[in-house]
Amino acid sequence: MQSLRHQRIRKVLKREAGGLLRQHLSIETYGLVSVHEVFVSGDLKHAKVLLGHVGSVTQQKAASVYLSTHRGEIQKEMSCRVVMKYSPQVKFSFDDSIEKGNNVLSIIDELEDSDDSPS
Repeated sequence: MQSLRHQRIRKVLKREAGGLLRQHLSIETYGLVSVHEVFVSGDLKHAKVLLGHVGSVTQQKAASVYLSTHRGEIQKEMSCRVVMKYSPQVKFSFDDSIEKGNNVLSIIDELEDSDDSPS
């Protein structure tokens, strides 16, 4: 269980990361990129931002390349917006759990449809 301070910092970092991604990543070029979750280390020096993506695979790869090359610039803008003693080192990674969940649901629907049809 994280402290109330950790929870508030995660919430603020999530909001600011989302705003910065909207500024940096255009929907036409990179697809829709959203922030799912932010995890912060105990000493608040590292943050992992889990991202969701709606769009093609090439758009996701382009967004991933952009984020890896411009991570320092985005991190600097975040540190200007969120004033802390130590600004966390940010790592971006794409979360495909929603996509996996949709695949599981489609498999369940197929199984239910095959059980309903008479043989």
